[in-house]
Amino acid sequence: MAHIDIDLSLCNKDGLCISECPAFLLERGKNKFPVVAKDAAERCILCGHCIAVCPTGALSLTGRHASDLTPLDPALSASPEALEQFMCSRRSVRRFRDKPVERDLVRRCIDIARYAPSGVNTQPVNWIVAQDPDLMVLLVDLTAKSLRRLPYFMPYLNAWDQGVDLILRNAPQLVVAHAPKGGMDNASNCVVALAHFDLAAHALGLGTCWAGLFTHASGRSKAISSALCIPESHKIYGALMLGRPKYGFKRLPERKRPPVRFL
Repeated sequence: MAHIDIDLSLCNKDGLCISECPAFLLERGKNKFPVVAKDAAERCILCGHCIAVCPTGALSLTGRHASDLTPLDPALSASPEALEQFMCSRRSVRRFRDKPVERDLVRRCIDIARYAPSGVNTQPVNWIVAQDPDLMVLLVDLTAKSLRRLPYFMPYLNAWDQGVDLILRNAPQLVVAHAPKGGMDNASNCVVALAHFDLAAHALGLGTCWAGLFTHASGRSKAISSALCIPESHKIYGALMLGRPKYGFKRLPERKRPPVRFL
């Protein structure tokens, strides 16, 4: 089986696949048909742009044909105004209902988040969804212990000592992204994937909040990694509290204008 196969009877010679390939694996050959590089299998990052851009479905990639892929539905495209309101209306939710989000909805958010960009299409993100009540309490406690010596965090730690959870806000679930240590900027890869999960959850009426205290503590605490069965070769790069919002929001709060320079 060829790594990239081209059905010349379907190819219209428009050269889109050649132009879109980031690894320059295609070039024009005789009669302007695209020709695949001999080392394509070694250099291809499997981004799928060649097969996704072809209007006639002439290409297949590692045995996957255009008919195997999900077509884009123009009717589902959001207007710029609708998308603007959707993104601006996303809020950090800190008051959750007690019932955890159903697994199929969580999996749907992760399925959407797998389309987040990653360096050289490495797709290194691994996911853990903590939802056992005892585990959630343990994670808060381990976070508090890890941050105990840092004065800045004392208000959160004092609250936990009094039985008030300002660390994970009594969220029924915690979505954790981890990946191999090092790699090609796996910190950014995980954060971008979590941001996609964040917006997917918002679209499904779910609530999230970035678990910054937990993420900070996880870099200092082997006990947290152990509690979540994180491989020693991996690192936690980010996490989101997840649940159903207890309240709804009716309008957009103000945000300051960021400084911008065009050079």
